[in-house]
Amino acid sequence: MLRLHHGVSTLRFARPRPRFGRSARAVTPTKAGLLDSFRNVSKRSQNGAKSATGTTSEVDVAALERAVKLETAPVRQGEKNEANTKRRAVMAGNWKLNPKTAADAKTLAALVGAARRDVDADVDVFVCPPAPFLADVVRVLEGSGVAVGCQNIYWKDSGAFTGEMTAEMAKSVGCTHVLVGHSERRELFGETDEHTRLKTRKAIDCGMTAVLCIGETKTEYEAGQARRVCSRQLEAALEGVQADELSQVIVAYEPVWAIGTGLTATPAIAQSVHAGIRQWFREKYGDGAASKIRIQYGGSVKPETVDELMQAPDVDGCLVGGASLVAEQFGRIFNFDPTPEGPRKLWAEEVVPCGNQLGESPIWSEERQTLYWVDAPAGTLFSWDLKSAPVRTNFGEVLGCVGLRSGGTLILGLESGLHAFDPATKKLKLLSEFEPGLNTRPNDGRVDRFGNFVIGSYNNAHRVDAAPIGGLWRLRAKGQELEEILDYKFRCSNCICFTKSGTTMFFCDTPTRKIYQFDYDPRVGPMNRRLLYELPSSVPGGPDGAQCDDDGNLWAAISGAGKVIRITPEGKVDLEIELPVKQPTSVTIGGPMLDTVFITTRAENGRNDAGSLFACRVDDTRGIPEPEYADSTSLANAETLTPGLTRAEQSAAKSKFCSDCGVAFASKTARFCANCGARRS
Repeated sequence: MLRLHHGVSTLRFARPRPRFGRSARAVTPTKAGLLDSFRNVSKRSQNGAKSATGTTSEVDVAALERAVKLETAPVRQGEKNEANTKRRAVMAGNWKLNPKTAADAKTLAALVGAARRDVDADVDVFVCPPAPFLADVVRVLEGSGVAVGCQNIYWKDSGAFTGEMTAEMAKSVGCTHVLVGHSERRELFGETDEHTRLKTRKAIDCGMTAVLCIGETKTEYEAGQARRVCSRQLEAALEGVQADELSQVIVAYEPVWAIGTGLTATPAIAQSVHAGIRQWFREKYGDGAASKIRIQYGGSVKPETVDELMQAPDVDGCLVGGASLVAEQFGRIFNFDPTPEGPRKLWAEEVVPCGNQLGESPIWSEERQTLYWVDAPAGTLFSWDLKSAPVRTNFGEVLGCVGLRSGGTLILGLESGLHAFDPATKKLKLLSEFEPGLNTRPNDGRVDRFGNFVIGSYNNAHRVDAAPIGGLWRLRAKGQELEEILDYKFRCSNCICFTKSGTTMFFCDTPTRKIYQFDYDPRVGPMNRRLLYELPSSVPGGPDGAQCDDDGNLWAAISGAGKVIRITPEGKVDLEIELPVKQPTSVTIGGPMLDTVFITTRAENGRNDAGSLFACRVDDTRGIPEPEYADSTSLANAETLTPGLTRAEQSAAKSKFCSDCGVAFASKTARFCANCGARRS
């Protein structure tokens, strides 16, 4: 089996997110893990050859980041690492209070043993029957390749402890493994982290393997505390355990909300938590120990879910409950398919917990080595150099998208129109109004390969009236003329991007769930529409933002399905990046090597990481440098944003009364006169 030693986000960011203000510098923490590989990186040349790694001074990000040089950072790319074959898969069956009789236990054991003999798989298998059946099950399974573990031990060697069993007793009848810290022991019998520590210590001292169970409750999960809870439980249970003793420890992550409920954490959720667990071991014991520790997933694992779970690079096996009581099902589980049919799967990790309401429009500037994105309803622009905390600027109105502009400036799709913006001077200049008189706003936009800005609109009421009233527009760099370039209307523009040559454009009206490609001529516009991809009925959600790579593939965020898909020029999906959140919103390819997929997301109830920025390095992909809007008109005489004030508040400070009718505006932030309807100047 192939396993990848992935970079992951650190467990230390359990504190609440800071509340955002309106001025420039954010205190948003960035995450260790994939982020580490961006540090101290010299820019790679355009032909993709590696350059020397330089050394730069580290930026203190509110003491929330680790500064790790690239040379010492572990592999953090999305491709499977064939060199990592040390972690052997391990499948366990927890029989709990089953079966009813010793005869039934021996029969079940015999069937499991036969199933294991029939499987030529690189996997360890053990079962944990009830204590009265241990000796019988050991005898039945002898020579089958299936080991036996017990469900509980007591940490004392002897004494008046009615009903308990020592580790030595279990070992004497042939047990090699023992479950410690299981959620049912914690919840039903009041066992604590200290009890788990004592049992773990005793199992190790007795020469057994401790299967250390950790996991969060539903309440903790919904509060986004899974990693913090697991970190605390690991810290307590492994107190005093040395790195050379970890060969006698298997970690079993079992989300309590998934045990016995029929619910299963998605592979992306499982991978996210497992990656965090491995990061805890990396920080506590070092890279070597972290790469060897085996982490099982336990939570209503079934034959139909195991293959996808086992594709996750940090999932090394499963702790199986009910399905382990049916030999055929358990046999199918430990005979999982490590390379099932379908698209290759990778997993994104959270890199900036920015708490966006609706993150959108990520773009990477190759020249500036900066990632930009927006929180649309909050009207906030983010810029991030991958080293320090992101810088944010608030505009006080909906900000649909951002594009690069000549001279280190940007072009913005604000609700009030298309603007040029200089992040250095905070100068803002209106270039063009956008669909005046319609209940729409700028949504998806991108600079074409010829230096023009192509932007589509969003019907603000499209979920209510379903009316296709929006248009696709192009703002020419020369003359700044805004022209409509599509011969039909739509509800919600998305997927606007261009191939490397610039002669093919992609577009989607999200509610239709169809992505089209067009021939693109900068003198005319999109022509010859044809269907590239339609989202299957079995997949929820719809296509959102997209980007092209150097090979002509289209990367599209599927909002509602929790993934980004790569669509080949032939319309086939050959790769999926899974996220632990359901609502990815847009995607771009950037980073120093142009090999990192950045993904924005939107907020969701019950997940603190929803609304964060995610990333995944893909070693067989190279992005295309983002073009700039070819307008170098000076912004020296443009409006200047005042730090701490939104644009609406600045307008209020300048004009308290309507210039058309003289009536006072209803509030400081009112954009239109309540008396005559005139726009505030």
